[in-house]
Amino acid sequence: MNSTAAIHRYSFLFFILIPFFAVWGFWQTYFTGSIRPISGWDHAHGIAMFGWCLMLIVQSFLIRKGARSIHRASGRFSYALVPFIALSTAVLANQQLNARGLTFEGLYVLMLQVTILAQFLIFYSMAIWNRKRSDVHARYMICTALPLIDPIFARILIFNFLPGDYVSVAQYFTYALTDLILIALIVWDWRSSRRRDVFLPMLVVLVALQLPTFLLVGSPAWSAFAEWYIQLPIS
Repeated sequence: MNSTAAIHRYSFLFFILIPFFAVWGFWQTYFTGSIRPISGWDHAHGIAMFGWCLMLIVQSFLIRKGARSIHRASGRFSYALVPFIALSTAVLANQQLNARGLTFEGLYVLMLQVTILAQFLIFYSMAIWNRKRSDVHARYMICTALPLIDPIFARILIFNFLPGDYVSVAQYFTYALTDLILIALIVWDWRSSRRRDVFLPMLVVLVALQLPTFLLVGSPAWSAFAEWYIQLPIS
């Protein structure tokens, strides 16, 4: 079985794991509200992201069953869902920056929110651009799940496995996990089908959007952006 056939047949098994890990990761920060108060925009963002997880599962299952017409029709829902994901992320980022202030933590979390949203929107845009090429579209849709790894597994690590003195290393683990998954997909796709048209260039995009977290958070340019963003009356 080549990689395209395997993706169409088995990708839902990968997608179905995401909400289970998400519940684990966000149990304290969202579901129990034991870390901080939960706002309406927290709920809006949570519903939007779980909606995306559900969509990945349903869409991949429809392809597995050969229900392509239903897959295409239901996929149009993403044209409303993805802008709402972007909106809820932008408003929540503004709200949380106001709560944290222009501290290093505030600047750092804002950088994560901006770059992870950028990853997601690039992967989704490429998936839609190539929606008529099912083999390419399916690969980009897999990529849209990768930005979810950092926010989920960072919380799993911080609240379950890392002592307080080592919390700062969680970022290295989550970025490494994301990159290794994509590298594994690159190797598998090449060995199976001699393809490097999607996963390889998306690794370049992914790494390019991870580096600012380590290199630019303390820069004057990022501080200036945060000063502008915190003043926007959107939350």
